[in-house]
Parts: sequence; C-alpha cells; structure tokens
Amino acid sequence: MIYFDNAATTFPKPDIVLQNTFEFAKLHCANPGRSAHKIGVLSSKVVYECREKIGAMFNISDINKIAFTKNCSEALNIGLFSTIKENDHIITSVLEHNSIIRPLEYLKKEKNIDITYLEPNENMIITKDIVEKNIKNNTKLIALCHANNIVGTFNDIEDIGQLAKEKNILFLVDVAQSAGKKNIDVQKMNIDILCSPGHKSLFSLSGTGFIYANEKLHLKPILYGGTGSFSDDTNQPNIMPDMLETGTLNVVGIKSMLEGINWINSIGIDAISKKESELTHYMISQLSKINNIIIYTPKNEELAGIISINIKDMDSSFVTAILDSKYDIAVRGGVHCNPKGHLFIGTLQSGFVRASISYFNTKNEVDIFVNAINDIQKMK
Repeated sequence: MIYFDNAATTFPKPDIVLQNTFEFAKLHCANPGRSAHKIGVLSSKVVYECREKIGAMFNISDINKIAFTKNCSEALNIGLFSTIKENDHIITSVLEHNSIIRPLEYLKKEKNIDITYLEPNENMIITKDIVEKNIKNNTKLIALCHANNIVGTFNDIEDIGQLAKEKNILFLVDVAQSAGKKNIDVQKMNIDILCSPGHKSLFSLSGTGFIYANEKLHLKPILYGGTGSFSDDTNQPNIMPDMLETGTLNVVGIKSMLEGINWINSIGIDAISKKESELTHYMISQLSKINNIIIYTPKNEELAGIISINIKDMDSSFVTAILDSKYDIAVRGGVHCNPKGHLFIGTLQSGFVRASISYFNTKNEVDIFVNAINDIQKMK
C-alpha cells in the first residue's frame, strides 16, 4: 500500500523505533514509579529519559512541567479546562480541530465564555495582526494550532506569542501537525501551554502524547487516583507531573516516543522538513496539471505535508474509496474533524481528499498517486 494519511497517524514507523520498543516490552516492561526492583527502575528511567528528550526538542527548561497524556486531545482538554473561567474571552480560529472547538463550545455553555473564531488571510494563515484586532479587555487565552490539519499552512506562532506576552494573555498551541516536522521553541515562541500527540510526526505508537505548561500556570487534573507518589495521602498530588499522570502510564508507548525522538534527532528536523516540503510541493505541481482538479492547499506557502483536493463533481468519499480499492492508496476524505475550517473553505458538505506526506514517502509514490487521480477524474 502507498500510505498518504500521515496527518492522521504516521505509517510506517522507523524500524529502529519498533525494534527497540518491542525489545523493551518483551524484556524490561514494568510499572514505572511504583516498584524499586530492577525492571521497575528501568521503566521509570524510560519515562524520565523521554521527558528529557521532549524538553530538549522543545526547549523546555523544567522537564517536570511535562506530563504524559494518552493523546493530544486529552492534553488540550487539560489545558483548556485548567485555564478558562466564567465569562472569559477566548481567541481561537476557524481552522482548529474539534479537539479545541468542542471543549470551547462546552465551556461556552457551562461557563458563559465568549469565543472569537478568527478567519485566516488569503494564504490560509492566522497572523499577528488578525489576532491583535480581536483582543478584548477580558481576553484570557489565545488557543491556536501551529499548523492546521486541512490545508497544512503554518500560523505566525512566534509573532502571536510575542503579542500574547505583551498583552499578558495566555497562549496555548496545538502542535499535532508540526511536532517533529518543524523546530519549536517554547521560550522563543512564548508558548505557555504546548500540546502534542506522539503517534504522528514524533513516530511513536498510538496512545501517546504530552502537555507542557510553564511555571505561571497550575493545571488541573481531569482524572484522579493513584500516581505512585504520595501514596499515604488520600488527596491528589498538587505538583507536576504527578498530578496529571494518574494510573499506570503507557510506558511502552512512552518508550516508542523516546525512540521516535531519538530517530528524529539522528536525521535532523531540518532534513525531515526539507524532504517532506520537496515532496509536498512536487505533488501540488503535478496535480496542478490535471483537468477537473480543485487544489485547496496554497501553492506557495510553507506547508506541513498536507495537500487537499477535490475532483470536480465527485464526492470525496467516493474518490478515497476508489484510491483504496483499485489503487491501494490510503488517503482521507471527509471533513477531518474540522467542520469550521471546511465551512470557511466551502467544503462542509462535500469534504475533500487529503493526502499527507511523511519522510518515508517517495517521489515515485507521488507519481503513482497523481496518475491515479488523473485516471479517476476521467471517470466523470
């Protein structure tokens, strides 16, 4: 199979990631933070080392401010529910995933918050100027993705982060589509809360993610119970990361994230980004030559490896099904858990076909995909 659904989860994972993770699961996997025996200590060491690697990758000085979660959605829920209070004003955008939109809409009903949904510029980018025009006296939080999951453009996060700092507004960033693809520095970008999955471009297994919050913030757990620490106290620990890491951690998944980051470091984020960018723009250039194709991804912008298209007068689900059944190509159709973005673009009813690039894709695979799209558009 040719796999172009990497924005959903990366496949394949690097061989070394799987090899080292499965070896750990077979020989050393115990419950981290619970037991003092040898393999328990080894499991705790894996958790600590992964926290260290995350800290280094994102320039997080205090790694105890990093808590592991089961995915990015959980991390975003923790960040949003911890910081938003009654009648707060929140700035977000129409390009956000439902993992931001749905918690905010719930809080709108429960806490009467005011939400401003920013629209991007003509290049599908949220800029500092767009944000600044919408700040109010009671703006509490700016919550934005680094790169959106429908057309793959990057927002001006560093400039927006500086604005948030100047205005004393909290800044939460969802890096689901950019972590491992682009250099991210929470200090330079003035990011207060960073939320990431592990299973996408950090190349870990499913069931992994993390949240970082800086020293200004006190996050609140959404799950209570055993943490392996302060076990003689019936109250939930009040320190990071213990307070958020309730129950047995997914140590096998965390090991895979550690190995994924090690693999990324061995290649280099810049090298990964360069290869993916070349393939992305090559795909766009080749698709542009085909009749009856609508390309929604901007052609001249820096992109997170996402190319979104439709064949005129063809349902996106039909096209994805044909690609799968006839050509053995995996892409994703529909609205991609991003209804406001599709409404803005005008594709809420039709959806579109999203192809997403990974480091492991090749130019030949792009050519096969483009030829398949050309064949399908002739079926009209």
